[in-house]
Amino acid sequence: MKNVSWLCTFGLLLMLSATNLSAQKTLNLGLGYFGETATHPGLVAHLELEKPQSKKVSTIFRGDIGAYVHARNHTGVFMDVHTGLRRYHASGIFTEQYLGLGTLLSFYNGDGVFQRDENGNIRRASAFANLDIMPSVTLGVGYNLSKNSDNANLIYFRPKVFWQLPFNNLALPHLALQVGFIHRIN
Repeated sequence: MKNVSWLCTFGLLLMLSATNLSAQKTLNLGLGYFGETATHPGLVAHLELEKPQSKKVSTIFRGDIGAYVHARNHTGVFMDVHTGLRRYHASGIFTEQYLGLGTLLSFYNGDGVFQRDENGNIRRASAFANLDIMPSVTLGVGYNLSKNSDNANLIYFRPKVFWQLPFNNLALPHLALQVGFIHRIN
């Protein structure tokens, strides 16, 4: 699992260092609601590097950090990196799609977690659940609130499917809904 953490950290650093490669790129900062299965509340903050490929299409490299609370089950803290495309329409609406990879750190919620030790005795266990790999697929739709494309203020709605693996030697799929705001920094 440490390799995945290093991979995500390296990907985020690579994305940030790529900002110096071209004057065409813009840096955007975002904040939003992250609801795991829509009803388990959380927050997500992201930094994205946007490189226009044409007047209508941009390549996006994005790093997210966030957390959510699944009541009476677990709290998840995640960090992931994404790459994808955003297409702008003349009406101000935009659509987007991303592939991502990250890590998900889970902590058990509740009064306590107990487990049986090697002697058969029951004892209180750590609230730390797992450090898991978190691949994801995200689609999105949004609207540009700014009339001037140089100073973009965007709102978005993004359904996201991510997998928590390994989970009982398998992958556990999760559905998340994201709603938020993006501001162009430069």
